[in-house]
Amino acid sequence: MTDHDYPVSPEVETIVDTGISPIRWLGLSGNLWRLAGVTGIAQFSMSLWAWQFGIFLAGVVEKWQIGLTFSIGTFAMIVGYAVSGTVADFIGRKNAMSFAFIPMFIGLVSLRFLPIWPLVPLEYGITSFGWAFIIIMSRAMPADEITIIGTENSARIFNMTLLPAFLVDGISPIAAAMLLQSGYVAGDLHLLAAVGTMVALVANTRIVRESLGRDVIEKAKAGALISFRGLGKNFWIFTLGMFGYVFMGNLAFPYLGNLIVGEWGLDEATYGYAWAAYSFTSVILMYSVSGVTDRNVRVALIMAIWSTAVIVGIFAFGEGVLTLVILNIVWAAPLVIWTGAENILAVNGVGSEMKGRALGTYQFMMSSTRLFGSFVGALLWDYFGSLRTVYSISSIGGLIITIFLTYALMSIKLERKPKKAPVLGKTE
Repeated sequence: MTDHDYPVSPEVETIVDTGISPIRWLGLSGNLWRLAGVTGIAQFSMSLWAWQFGIFLAGVVEKWQIGLTFSIGTFAMIVGYAVSGTVADFIGRKNAMSFAFIPMFIGLVSLRFLPIWPLVPLEYGITSFGWAFIIIMSRAMPADEITIIGTENSARIFNMTLLPAFLVDGISPIAAAMLLQSGYVAGDLHLLAAVGTMVALVANTRIVRESLGRDVIEKAKAGALISFRGLGKNFWIFTLGMFGYVFMGNLAFPYLGNLIVGEWGLDEATYGYAWAAYSFTSVILMYSVSGVTDRNVRVALIMAIWSTAVIVGIFAFGEGVLTLVILNIVWAAPLVIWTGAENILAVNGVGSEMKGRALGTYQFMMSSTRLFGSFVGALLWDYFGSLRTVYSISSIGGLIITIFLTYALMSIKLERKPKKAPVLGKTE
């Protein structure tokens, strides 16, 4: 990269060549909208097939192998989270994101042409490793900008960067369902998704600008590779508090498609349309709900996790198309709140040179719960013979843990920075 690709440090209020300007549409600068567009294309490469991946696996492997596949994929994602933040702090967000599309492409092409055991979990793992980088970069670049302009409207900035991704997440299952109904198979979805990764790679290279200052990158290189203490007390209170709750959720979340198609008795296409209803509702609510989250981040997150645990329990007893659509629509608000709030709290009080590592470490911890949670969920499914029972256990466990999590969240000290008025050099 040339010097032109690097902005000044986020520690400096003067902003030069970053793509940040006083003109912001729906809370985002031009560069964040370009990042949002690339993230949306990347989301297409996952959403086109991920919503029915559990159903796809049920047709090619045994139940215990489904759980093992999810666990291996999650382990690969954990590794991706563990290294992506550090890599991004050292080489910049843009370069790290460009790298991510290569393993995604390899994994998706392999799923298309070699969907056999024991290769399937390895192929899923390679794809998940690359996807972990995308997730962290789509949060790290907004975090860099928030450091520059102040923490006002942080949840809105984080969430609106993901708006195209949510929109694509709604459209992709509908398109995929139509393709499946037209005679295409899951492997065709994987191949089309692989093409999407290459489009995203080119777009990222051409239009997204680096958000991390060269001096911040040098500061990151000079520091410790791993620094648990450097992340701060607030970070660890939040992360450890969320750990148990997310574990209980991951007993059930990976098997939602299997629950709907199996015990609810609905077809894949209906499930895809209901998934789309959730994503479209998230897009509609994102701007306004993010504003509510910014007013009181901790209380908003507490309400979101209580609501999510209750909704998981309703899935255990529900049936019918109307119930599925209603649940997916109702689920949107708490999950939008959750997304914005967790990103704020994960980087709360963390230094500029550590934000990538903070986001990576947080996602590393949360995904490690899925590594074991999905496998335990599969064992419970096999033991009880019913995913409804698994969802009941997940809901009750989540509600119990939320009592303790509420106390942990309220003990966190939020560090707020006033909004800065940037002085511009070159504009967009």
